[in-house]
Amino acid sequence: MDSIQRVTLLMDLLLAHEDELGIRDIAGMVDVPKSTVQRMLASLEAAGWVSVSPETRKYRIGLRFLAYANAWRLRFELVRQTRHILEDLSARTQETVLLLVLDGDCGRCIDKVEPVKTFKLVAEVGKTFPLHAGACGKILLAYSPEAVRDRVFSRPLEQFTPTTITDAEALRADLNRTVARGYARSVEELTPGAAEVAVPILDCDDNLVAGLSVAGSSAEIEHRFDDMLQALRGAAERILPSGSPADPAAAQGGTDE
Repeated sequence: MDSIQRVTLLMDLLLAHEDELGIRDIAGMVDVPKSTVQRMLASLEAAGWVSVSPETRKYRIGLRFLAYANAWRLRFELVRQTRHILEDLSARTQETVLLLVLDGDCGRCIDKVEPVKTFKLVAEVGKTFPLHAGACGKILLAYSPEAVRDRVFSRPLEQFTPTTITDAEALRADLNRTVARGYARSVEELTPGAAEVAVPILDCDDNLVAGLSVAGSSAEIEHRFDDMLQALRGAAERILPSGSPADPAAAQGGTDE
């Protein structure tokens, strides 16, 4: 059995199992020496094709591989493999953290973590967001396929608050700035008194996988913007290293509000 056959056999095994598998388990199932399996998994992990649990040191299919799989499985694994990262991000920022994916012509929240405090932004898993208003929607729109942007711009842009961007040219300029600096920022575009910062999660070819945002009161988000952005970028780097946004120096650019 050559190396390619062994890798294929190993990936088939991980795809067939919902639960994590340890090196000893995998070696026994594929009849390959444990040391060989360990080397193969280390290489696959470095490439993002498999993921190892920091608690159990067991393996499962990685997000990079699943970016090529069906959307349902990808969303399931996104939530499963990023939950601890979202919890860490919410604990650091003390704000609501949202994980969103593009769903047709809107954004959909597939996971959230809320801080333990009285005043916080409340969002529900499964809730949809417009793509032209709010940082979470704009980050998805900025990195979405051209066909999605064309459909969004072909319709009137609904106004939710006095600061919602409803002019197509102004929104295009805002999206261009978003891509250039690697983050989206909004203040009271969807909800009065609320603000949000969002970054994209991209695959190795810079295709959009998901959006990650921190949202809360406009006073808190604006006052601690640099810290929020740094924390978001760190979390995105943990989720998919090859999909980290632009150079953090870009964060010193102006706002789009």
